[in-house]
Amino acid sequence: MNRSQRYTNAELAQFVVANGGDITEGYICLLRKGHRANPTLQTVQDLAAALEVSPAVFVGGREERLGDEQPRRSFPGKLRRLFRVAHPSDRGPYTPEEVARSISSDGRYGSISSSYIRELLTPPPQPPPNPRLKHLLGLADHFNLADDDGPQAVYFLDDHLAARIDAELDDYAAFRDAGVLEFVTRMAEYAPQWSPHRRRQAIDSISHALESGDSTWRFPCKKGDAQ
Repeated sequence: MNRSQRYTNAELAQFVVANGGDITEGYICLLRKGHRANPTLQTVQDLAAALEVSPAVFVGGREERLGDEQPRRSFPGKLRRLFRVAHPSDRGPYTPEEVARSISSDGRYGSISSSYIRELLTPPPQPPPNPRLKHLLGLADHFNLADDDGPQAVYFLDDHLAARIDAELDDYAAFRDAGVLEFVTRMAEYAPQWSPHRRRQAIDSISHALESGDSTWRFPCKKGDAQ
């Protein structure tokens, strides 16, 4: 199918069905008119395959299709990674109950239950979970996968972009677990009270710890210690 060509709703539905999908001409009409704004991940995947574009294009991402892109298949692993890694340094991972409350609180993304989030995290072997678009937007927003244009559900729809973000998340987790994020936060809090000598002492201390691999390092200065 040539994506530069325009197709009728009936033709597009036929292409989806021919590729093994399940969609009707009427539903495509509603999507195009904006009367339906919450398709499932499978529907997004099927439409992208029929139009020969990336699934990410539907949320403002990449248009070029790179091979057989099936974000529904990779979704559970991405979500598990976010739960495991994307949490503040002063606490452990979020619970499904916390995430459900966060997403459902203001109604922007509809509602989602903690039990459904658990199903998304630990689905049966087949078939993979099939969340709706608003679920993807809400999860992206909760885990701060956002830019100036809004929630980056692109993470769930573009495996190539997700690989880069995953590497950044791994770096973030490593810095957090090593105490580097705590150091930076406390430096910002305490440094205005310190003399230039004390600031240099703190920086030299963490530099030594990072170079030597000293796992016993602790933040060297206390609040109010300004000399």
